[in-house]
Amino acid sequence: MHDTGDGRSVRTTQVVEDILQGVGDRPDISTREVFRAVKVPHSIIWRVLRDEGLHPYHVQKVQALIPAVYAPRVEFARWFLQQLAAQPAFSAHVLFTD
Repeated sequence: MHDTGDGRSVRTTQVVEDILQGVGDRPDISTREVFRAVKVPHSIIWRVLRDEGLHPYHVQKVQALIPAVYAPRVEFARWFLQQLAAQPAFSAHVLFTD
């Protein structure tokens, strides 16, 4: 519970429900928008989300797949599945990077 210093708690059951409903209705909502809707400190919003195992994020497209890369990706996926069939622990020895 967050102490406002005036003897009342900002983090009530209703506030938690309002925050979670706002995020549930719009998963792409920002914490600033939740702040404007619920009118509680940003720290409370972040704490509620963290306590519920939620992580606010915004989708950011940084690249697009082009048709030319589709076939090699499918080929790699099939090869990888074959390797797993032959050696079940194969994936433990692979290092994936960005």
